[in-house]
Amino acid sequence: MKRLLVFVPLLLTALSFSQDIKVREEAVRLLEKADAASAAVNLPNLERVDSFRAYSESGIKDGTFTRVVIQGTGRREETTFGDYHVVDIYTRDGVTTTRTQEVAPPEIKDLKWMTPINPLRFDDQDVIHKITNREVSGRPARCIEFDTIHGEKTDANEICVDVANSAIVLEKLGNELLEYSEFFNFSGEMLPGKIRYSVSGTLKMEVSQTITRLDDATPNVLAAPPNSKYGAYCKTYRRPYGKSMPQPKPGNGGTQVDIIVRGLIGEDGRIHDAVVQSSERPDLNAEALDLIRQWVFSPGVCDGELNSIESAFTLHFQGR
Repeated sequence: MKRLLVFVPLLLTALSFSQDIKVREEAVRLLEKADAASAAVNLPNLERVDSFRAYSESGIKDGTFTRVVIQGTGRREETTFGDYHVVDIYTRDGVTTTRTQEVAPPEIKDLKWMTPINPLRFDDQDVIHKITNREVSGRPARCIEFDTIHGEKTDANEICVDVANSAIVLEKLGNELLEYSEFFNFSGEMLPGKIRYSVSGTLKMEVSQTITRLDDATPNVLAAPPNSKYGAYCKTYRRPYGKSMPQPKPGNGGTQVDIIVRGLIGEDGRIHDAVVQSSERPDLNAEALDLIRQWVFSPGVCDGELNSIESAFTLHFQGR
């Protein structure tokens, strides 16, 4: 899988016979240890601050993301990125939100999955080749080389784990590269203070991350801001399901290009505010957005009421 890989230990497939089982078992143990190093059983009240810089063809843009957590009570999240600003407050009763636009920019989604660190697992699509010793950012690391097979497509991947602190320091998944450095210990968690994200060798984002303990935190930080919208958690929910989802017309080539689009499935069953989240062929982005606006869903239903929900959609450009 592209970003999150789930290990299924009892699943035997033809892929299992093309790799050394002992090497695979060692790779699984390395990732399990890495996950344990970056997880804590009991966390205190805390504040996390991510300052980030995003690079794109349109220029350089800075942003911030903060999360305040009061354990057992709720959390407050605030994101600022250019004209995009959102405050979400989560409590036992529901969520209050104030935002400048419904669908977050692609850079914000990228930030959320890579922080505070992106955990990984293996599944039956992943073929482990070998584990090597090398230095990453000047530190000894154990690096797992493996392929992930998606039908006719194969991605060459690598994950490196720091020998000293057992944390993941590098994730190369297909054409995406995450580099973690300047680790710090917070309440038993080994977390990176710096993150670099690149796609096909081009730098896309740099993140500086801090987490501090809040000894004097009070529930007042969870007070709803003025003009915020309130939403209770659904007791019964029916997800949207597709009624008409045309794919692009195939070409005469031999490859497939996937473009991921995010948008809001509205109460009318149409997709609104669509943005391209991931694309290997920017020249096809406009066609992808035009096509996604033709998709029709049966909308989601929350406690008997029509409900809008953000979702991601994949368009397959076969032979293009």
